[in-house]
Amino acid sequence: MNMRKVILGIILAFLVIAIGCTSTDDCEPVVIITNTDYSYDPLSVPYSATHENFASIYSGADLCFDLRDDVIDQMCDKAEHINEDPQILYYCIKSTYSDWNERPNRIPCYAERCRYQGQTIWAIAFNRANSFDEESLSHFDLYFVSYASYDTLYHTGCFGTD
Repeated sequence: MNMRKVILGIILAFLVIAIGCTSTDDCEPVVIITNTDYSYDPLSVPYSATHENFASIYSGADLCFDLRDDVIDQMCDKAEHINEDPQILYYCIKSTYSDWNERPNRIPCYAERCRYQGQTIWAIAFNRANSFDEESLSHFDLYFVSYASYDTLYHTGCFGTD
């Protein structure tokens, strides 16, 4: 039964990524469950299509508490829909912000429950701006957060150009 859920989750993620958003108004984050182990290749998390969709829609000027909270709510709803504990995903996302009460400079776009160094984790990709004046959120942050402790086990990001 769990294998069916994993396979269905993978198929759903590929469909969402392949189809993309039907319009800029309904582009949604991706939340999936896999058993993929990213210990040897953490950058192979397949978040790039979703990240690109978000980058084409949002700018640094859009970053605010409401946008962040709306996207996280969507992600938690998706987690619950695939029989995953939305509270755990919420706390994993929240743990990646050093100051939750400060205006966010990034929003999550992709979450995958998977494996890293023998632990169950949430791999969470974010769209980020280096400043609130940027025309797109084309930069990224990728966090691997422990499912059990909410500790960050891996983090990378970019300082790319627009």
